[in-house]
Amino acid sequence: MTRIVLFCGGRGSATIIRALLRQSDVELTLLVNAYDDGLSTGALRNFIPGMLGPSDFRKNLSYLFGNYSQAQYALKSLMEYRLAGGAGEIENLARFTSTGNAVTLDEPVRGWFTQLPPVTSQRLRTLLARFFALAAGTSFDYRDCSLGNLVFAGAYLEHGSDFNAAAATVADLVGTRARLLNVGEQQNRILVGLKHDGTLLASEAEIVGPQSAVPITGLYLLAQQLTPDDLQALADMDAAAKHAFLSARDSVPALSPFASAAIASADIILYGPGTQHSSLLPSYRIAADALAASPAAVKTLVMNLDSDQDIQKLTARDILDAARRYGARVSHVLMNDAPDRMPPGNLDLPVLLGPFANPARPAVHNGTAVADAVLGLTMRRATPSVEIFADIHNRSVASDELVEEFLETDWTGVAPHLTLNRVAQPDASVGISDFAGLFPDTAYFRNWLAHGASDYLVLMTGDGAYRFADVRAIIALLEQQQSLGGVFGSRTQSRRQFITSVRAAYGENRLLYWLGKVAAFFLSTLFYLRTGIIVSDPLTGLRVFRRRAITGLPDIKGDAPLALVRQLIAQGVEVAELPVLYRTFSGFTDPKWRMRRGLRNLASLLT
Repeated sequence: MTRIVLFCGGRGSATIIRALLRQSDVELTLLVNAYDDGLSTGALRNFIPGMLGPSDFRKNLSYLFGNYSQAQYALKSLMEYRLAGGAGEIENLARFTSTGNAVTLDEPVRGWFTQLPPVTSQRLRTLLARFFALAAGTSFDYRDCSLGNLVFAGAYLEHGSDFNAAAATVADLVGTRARLLNVGEQQNRILVGLKHDGTLLASEAEIVGPQSAVPITGLYLLAQQLTPDDLQALADMDAAAKHAFLSARDSVPALSPFASAAIASADIILYGPGTQHSSLLPSYRIAADALAASPAAVKTLVMNLDSDQDIQKLTARDILDAARRYGARVSHVLMNDAPDRMPPGNLDLPVLLGPFANPARPAVHNGTAVADAVLGLTMRRATPSVEIFADIHNRSVASDELVEEFLETDWTGVAPHLTLNRVAQPDASVGISDFAGLFPDTAYFRNWLAHGASDYLVLMTGDGAYRFADVRAIIALLEQQQSLGGVFGSRTQSRRQFITSVRAAYGENRLLYWLGKVAAFFLSTLFYLRTGIIVSDPLTGLRVFRRRAITGLPDIKGDAPLALVRQLIAQGVEVAELPVLYRTFSGFTDPKWRMRRGLRNLASLLT
């Protein structure tokens, strides 16, 4: 499992988050700061003293929803719904939170609430009711306020003004597929910026809003909002005096313990794209010491595609320097190959340059391309070694052709070695072995497990021929899906191939032909009943194993391949199938050999 920590804001990393969530072997943690104070979020923070801004948390939660049911879609829609702010709408919603009667609600809110499970609906109403109880009789401005922000506010009140506990409560409510953490402890802070020419940006909203192209040179986290008297005093100061005034009041919050633990255990740290001076650079300040101590070998800065308001006319090198100045430790820079959009400058680190913008939506990153590039950095640390054992039953005359295909296959990025069983050595570049019996492949497996050293073992056994190109594809899948312990090549996922294979083996004997077809389905069904795993071709002769997933397991008993596989699955090894080509040759198929192996495999499932 690859542990990834992603520093992000509200929207810039959305496609990257979704791409990482599609990886079954990635454990993702999002670190977000809570200093947003624009529009309705600012109104909410002003209304509840000490509360941090929930907007970026709410936005990230929308990416972490599993939209695989109407209930999940309805909950996501409710969290993102923005209120018009009319008195009737608010009164009806407040009444519903106390009575549970959705009749008075307007659509589409009523429809969404009726699709929620009762427990979720009740919890949502309880949190909203906490906020409406506080706001009753006040002039709070609900216009364009998201319902999700009010849910956060209710959780904040429920937990006695503990923002991090509130964030955890809302994350549990929606059932997130990754951890979403506040980078800092729950101390309230006001984000203030200062430009090189002395222009003051007195709030996070001003930092992200329209401004001059003069660069921002200072960021400050203030415990209290600047008062009118403070603003008047600052107006009369030059840039140096303003910096001294703000530095004296600067108070960086402590890193949250959960964020600290996530950074310490991360394999990869990603500094995501987004509004640099509000969403990202302040977070690096808070996490600076933990980032300096992090053992992660890959710390990648994902560069913005274009300049935002706060980074006008800056180059990628300028942004890298700012990230470092605020505490980020960077090993690589990932950058879109369009220098007219974001000039690179003189970058002094390894750069991953590629088409990282979505061609259909050029304003957002291609999340899959970014995820593949970053995960590829961890895979490049060592070239995987692959031991291939081939037993071409009664076809030793084909060994020269097999070696030729092996030598001509593109093994870029892989270190393979081929061993042929029970044949004269056809070429000095391959090895030979002499494993006899009905199952030489399992004998070789045990020997490899006890004495071998390669990362992967490929077993190719049969009276026909598999393709090394399929072996290469299986290894690529295993390198990409690190949670898998084995992959089996399925010869039956093409109807034509399945029928052709059975006919080639038993075609001259119609009884054996029909028995072969029926037996294939019967074995798949029995295998499922014994393991809970559906495998379309349990008797495949092409099987690939990952050493790391098997080493240290209890001894595996029995000789039949299905006995071996059944025990691996029982011990938690994940197995997948991939369609492969398999060719049989007239005059070389051995029905008796096939039947003996099949019956022995069947017996291993019944015992």
